[in-house]
Formats: sequence, structure tokens, C-alpha cells
Amino acid sequence: MGKREDDRRHLRAANLQRYAHRYAEACLALNQVHSEGKRQRSQFLIRRSLVQRPAAGEADQDPRPAPAPALITQKGWALHFYLIALFEAQTRSTPGTEVRNTRTLDRTGERCGWIDLVPATTATADVRAGMRRQTIRALTQLARHNLVEIKGRIGSPDRYEGFRLRNEAGTPSTVWRSGYWVPGRYTIPALDDRERIDPSRSPAAKDGQAEALLLPASFFLQGWVHALSAAEIVTYLMIRDLETRYPASSKRGIFVTEPNRTAWYGIGRDVYESHRQLAAYGLIERLDDPNRREDGTILRRPGSGVFLQPHRFRTLAQGLDKPAAKTVAAALRATC
Repeated sequence: MGKREDDRRHLRAANLQRYAHRYAEACLALNQVHSEGKRQRSQFLIRRSLVQRPAAGEADQDPRPAPAPALITQKGWALHFYLIALFEAQTRSTPGTEVRNTRTLDRTGERCGWIDLVPATTATADVRAGMRRQTIRALTQLARHNLVEIKGRIGSPDRYEGFRLRNEAGTPSTVWRSGYWVPGRYTIPALDDRERIDPSRSPAAKDGQAEALLLPASFFLQGWVHALSAAEIVTYLMIRDLETRYPASSKRGIFVTEPNRTAWYGIGRDVYESHRQLAAYGLIERLDDPNRREDGTILRRPGSGVFLQPHRFRTLAQGLDKPAAKTVAAALRATC
């Protein structure tokens, strides 16, 4: 298992280096979108329903995972693309607005197309055609999870033009949930949007807490949305969600126990272990319990009624200011 993991990291580092210029081009395109937007935000809001699974009693007792964890097993750029689409929408629309997609798949004059916003990690001779295929593949996967709405008949040439964003929960249509209507299509969240009290959700979902977690603009503008794996993104979003819900506790590090991690987020141990890489990249700080080994197993049990503490984490905003592709590649090579 150790050699397989080393080989996987080596291959990933090699691909980041091989396509470094394409990661740089996609990052530049995101910066162009940000600078051209009417709302040059320093932080972007992601509703926690993207990463936190529906509670028992919601969605007709559907035990399905939240959309983001469900996309981890999908190859390609689906989760990355959805986050980029939220970023693009929030650069040009006001809170409460239902977003209409006016960007074409391919470049129009000086305006970037959707295919320009993800790195062209394709070895095909026709790079633009390869970029279009990887974007269409991402949109197809997102449509299966009700995160985008695609018009037109299968096989029609312009079917993916003008796709519509749907809300972070992947709600197929407007539904009544937890005492209020949840629209199917995506609207820009406001910083002061609040959740209703719902005792069936995690105890952190209290009245007066914002329904969205915050991502600094540098998560996009430095290319972290490209360079992180889907598992790393989901783990990072989980930690940001917990910090948003528990702002006082975040100062000394947030934590989540295994039962709650599974129940609230549907995140297994294999995905959770990506916190190691996030720490290696400098995006989070792990605050270890001296009674645990580095892998989290018990080293010794404290006496006198003292309970073992799980790993605690703090996100490091300054870590996002580094160029993502170079930072990730260097960290992966160092751990191979």
C-alpha cells in the first residue's frame, strides 16, 4: 500500500509539472474573470449543503451523501468545475439573484470561455478539442447529481451551451424542507443568510448562524481549486464548515469525531486522511494530542478521567497565498 501511494503521488507531481503552463493559464483565466466582474469579492460563499449530507428526516429519508463527497470517486474536473462556476457567478451577480449563465464554452473575443477555466490536462493534438471534452464530461457528471441543468436533446451540438447552475444541495426542484422552500436553481447567497433551527441536523446548525462557509478569493486566484484533489477539497471544505459553525472553537482548533464525520458529512477515513496533505501544503495546521501517534492511533491513555482528544485543525489563510500547482508538486515530491 505504501509503494502504491508513493507511485500515485509521484505520478500526480509529474503531471502537475508536465502541465504546469496549462495550470498557469487556467489560473490566469480565473484572475481575468475576477477582475472583469462587477463584484470583486475577497471571499466567496459556499452553502454547506454542498459538503454536509441531508439529515435524517430530510429528502424523503434519502441516505445519500452530500454532492461534494459523492463526486470524489468521479474522474475529471466535476467538483472543481462546480466550485469555479459558483466563483464565476458570484463575481458578477448580487446576493439573492438567480444566476443566468451568459458565458460560452469556448472563448469569445477577449472573454474567457468555460473551457479556459480548468487546466487542459490532455495529451491530445487538438488541445482546444480536448479541453472541450473534459468540460463536457464534467458538466455531464454534475447534471447526474442535479448540480447543473442542461437543455436540449442528447447529441445536439450546442446542448451544453447556456447550462444553468442548480443549488449546492443538488435539489432537483423547489421543495419544502425544514420549514421553508428550497429552490432548485442556484441563487447567490448573502453573508447574513441564516439557517432555520432543525434538531435533526448536527448540533452546530443553530439559529443565527450563517448557512454558507467562506472561501478566500485566493483559493481560486492562486489555483488551489485546480491543484487540490477532490478528496482534499472536500476535507478542506469540511474543516472550513466546522470553523464557520464554531468560530470560538476554531481559535484553538476544530475537530470532528469519526461517528459525526460519517453522519454529518459522509466522509470515510480514506478521504479524511487527506488532511495530511493539506498540512503538507501549508493550508491547515494540525494540533496533535500528545497521547496519540501521528496516524491518530492511541499512544497512551490519560488517567484521572481525562478523555483522549481527536486531532484538531486550523486553516491557515496565508497558505492560500502561495502558487498552488508549484506548492502541491513540491510537497508531493517531498513525501514520495
